[in-house]
Amino acid sequence: MKSKKIKPFSLMGISRNALNFTLFIVFLASVLISCSKENLDTSLQDVESADLKIGVELETTQEQLDRLTQKMRRFHNIQVAMAQGWDFDLTGNIPNMGHHYVNEDLLDGTFELLKPEALLYIEDENDNWMFVGVEYLVLMEEMEDPSTPPEGFIGDEDEWTIVGPFWTLHAWVGVENPDGVFNPTNSNVPE
Repeated sequence: MKSKKIKPFSLMGISRNALNFTLFIVFLASVLISCSKENLDTSLQDVESADLKIGVELETTQEQLDRLTQKMRRFHNIQVAMAQGWDFDLTGNIPNMGHHYVNEDLLDGTFELLKPEALLYIEDENDNWMFVGVEYLVLMEEMEDPSTPPEGFIGDEDEWTIVGPFWTLHAWVGVENPDGVFNPTNSNVPE
């Protein structure tokens, strides 16, 4: 009885190494495509509707801050923020505030808890970006009579200030602020 000779694996003349390499390239390409900007771009409507599905009524400032902090976690990665529209550095670095990356589509004159108009970042000595907080920019309706700030957070702890044509409010939900979560500047953010 003759023994059969085992041939090396071949698929239409492709060696096993070439096939493995091809499969690796296809796998790598699919990973890169799945990590592309398009997949980072989750719509803000999806975020809002997810909150509505929860059906939770927020009753205190702290509950609102907790929800905001939770929803901003994904923006600790500046690339995600940029992919979702916060891609314009309005100010450059401002001491004790950082860079204000604005989503121009949100500059609509309304306060929406989970849709701050600006995300605040600082850059460390290794060129890594760190999320430090948010800023709400609500366009004033009456420039001549800016006496009433917008309704913002529950209660009266929020500290609205006027900057140009905007009522502005910082919420330091990424880095603790010893002067208060709504103080316009944060001494824990470098100069």
